[in-house]
Amino acid sequence: VEPLQLCVDVGCGSGQNTNMYTNYFQQVIGVDVSQEQVQLATKSCTHHNVIFKHGLAEHLPVEDESVELLTCCASVHWFNMETFYKEVERVLKPGGVFACYCYFGCDPIYNGKSYLSTYDELGRELYKYFTENHKYLFTEYTSLPAFSSEVQVISSRENKFSIETDVTLETILKEFSSWSSFIKLRKIEGEEAASRFLSKVKQKMLEAMGIQDEGVKITRRFNYFLIMWRKPLA
Repeated sequence: VEPLQLCVDVGCGSGQNTNMYTNYFQQVIGVDVSQEQVQLATKSCTHHNVIFKHGLAEHLPVEDESVELLTCCASVHWFNMETFYKEVERVLKPGGVFACYCYFGCDPIYNGKSYLSTYDELGRELYKYFTENHKYLFTEYTSLPAFSSEVQVISSRENKFSIETDVTLETILKEFSSWSSFIKLRKIEGEEAASRFLSKVKQKMLEAMGIQDEGVKITRRFNYFLIMWRKPLA
């Protein structure tokens, strides 16, 4: 099967998502607002058909009606929707696909048992520190403005789109500390409150799993959700 022509990944970060499409398109372009991320992505990329560009989602460095697939992995909820959607309309070919996907937290698994309920209970304590942008995550992107009438949705609960890696509980604690809501908690409540929260997460997870060593190996599963639209042919 001949590769399609062009895929554009918006909000590409370090390029992990962008590089997945290299076997399916003649050219893949990753776009990010951070010059530092673009430089990192370019430096680490080993594919000949990938280009990373510094640019805004609301002003894409792409020609009109040139894109067959436009992707946003864990990024669309940060954009100005009205302006960005106009750009998607401009750059997509008729029949092109606009796909947005993300995960919201992770599912920690130990000895074959999921501890998602414990993880979610702890994560909910940070909800009050989320920004208005995060409302789209709570609905798994189904509350995003409709781009077209032809739409397909995959929920995280369907487990059709997941990635598993072996990590430690310490890794999951570090992930909590990278959440924008946790950073906001630390800024508003102070370092002591932030440290107390991380200690609570550690203690609750250890108790739930019945272990004492935070260095023990556990499985971290990201269950992604996806929504995608097709641009009308005419």
